[in-house]
Amino acid sequence: MERTEPGPASASSGRTAEPPDPTDPIDPMDPMNEIVDRVRDITRANEKLFARLIEGERRFRGLAKAVWKVQEEEQRRIARELHDGLGQTLTALTHQLERLRKKCASELAPELASHLQESVEMVRIALQESRELSRLLRPPVLDDLGLAVALSWLARTLEERTGLQVELDLDLNLDTCGERLDPQIETLVFRLIQEALTNILKHAGVDRAHVAVRHAGESIELRVTDHGRGFDSQAVLAGGGGGGGPTASSGLRGMRDRIDLFGGLLEITSQPGHGTLVSASVPLTEIVS
Repeated sequence: MERTEPGPASASSGRTAEPPDPTDPIDPMDPMNEIVDRVRDITRANEKLFARLIEGERRFRGLAKAVWKVQEEEQRRIARELHDGLGQTLTALTHQLERLRKKCASELAPELASHLQESVEMVRIALQESRELSRLLRPPVLDDLGLAVALSWLARTLEERTGLQVELDLDLNLDTCGERLDPQIETLVFRLIQEALTNILKHAGVDRAHVAVRHAGESIELRVTDHGRGFDSQAVLAGGGGGGGPTASSGLRGMRDRIDLFGGLLEITSQPGHGTLVSASVPLTEIVS
């Protein structure tokens, strides 16, 4: 009988093959080695591209914030010019016309005296409107006294000028974050609420709105609600109208762009005939030095 030498273990023998020794030399001709090298190269390239993307986004947001800050500074300058320049000129003109009217009251014909009085009233109206425009461009109370006082002034002003009654619910818990919020956060929140209330005035067809602002941990959360006409929010944000019109579309997109710069979230919930809810969350950590 022919004798056979024992061979390698097979599946039929019930024994498993020994795993390859990692210390064994790599076969340079093995095609798997080339595939592994290519995967590693692609992974490194993707990591570099992702890092560049993150850095580019960071720089873009920094640049956009700087532009936004310059715009706010320019609005502050224009507001100051309106108040100190045009406002003082109109005040002086009002006084001169008033003195002229009193001095010549007995010498002027009744019709001419009436026209002079109308001129005085027109200058007073122009003076009042220029001061109001100055405050709306950059309310001094926002810089001097903070967000809560500025929102109270905004609500009072809108009610006096337009009849819109704004119910404020403010819970800022300033004891936990200092006497004042960061000026950039205060400006951002004020502008978001100002734009939301402006949209209510233009499109909602109601005389009441509710504004809630609260300090929640590491963020500021706000909600602006009305029970007006409502609109197709998705269509408006996409620029398709949706019953809000081009002004509303650009205004809402501007709100979204502003809050994106600070890493915040904006949500607009609305349907035709069911009112509108604008809610936003602004992190307190996204501050430009």
